[in-house]
Amino acid sequence: MNAIVVLDRALRTLYLWCGYAAAALIVTIVCLVVVNIVSRLAGTYVSGMTEGAGYCMAGAGALGLAYTLGEHGHIRVTMLLDRFQGKTRFRLELWALLIATALTCYLAWFLARMVYISWLFEERSDGSDEILIWIPQTAVALGFAVFAICLVHTVINAVLRGDVERKASSSTADLPGEG
Repeated sequence: MNAIVVLDRALRTLYLWCGYAAAALIVTIVCLVVVNIVSRLAGTYVSGMTEGAGYCMAGAGALGLAYTLGEHGHIRVTMLLDRFQGKTRFRLELWALLIATALTCYLAWFLARMVYISWLFEERSDGSDEILIWIPQTAVALGFAVFAICLVHTVINAVLRGDVERKASSSTADLPGEG
């Protein structure tokens, strides 16, 4: 099997597992909200439930980005692109994809740096839980790092195929030289 195909499948598996992690964090949000509601009804206070749900929401949003892109679940505004066809449309879509890739790579780098600084200075949250803030920040940084990889992967596939529109999870047999 070709090394490109192996790498492509490994990356798609990574995106899928990030999607699973995002789904698990969403289930965790539901559990935290239920515990918060039940504890209030019981007249007790369990600290950190609201903050924990917020951390899980941020992590779920970030970790779900790569999987969602691969499944064409991101919202695209095509008012301008619909006016173009063929090579012109491909170039405009590729340009937009390159801008998104550059911005996401910068954001991923910045978020990783933020996690490192939070870890270095042992920053804690301002909430009642006083958790080390680098712990929930790591899920967000990881999600954006994988999303940056996914965007680079998408750009490479688009250039090889000459088409941005194809569903990213389609077979790698569509790549030139594959059969």
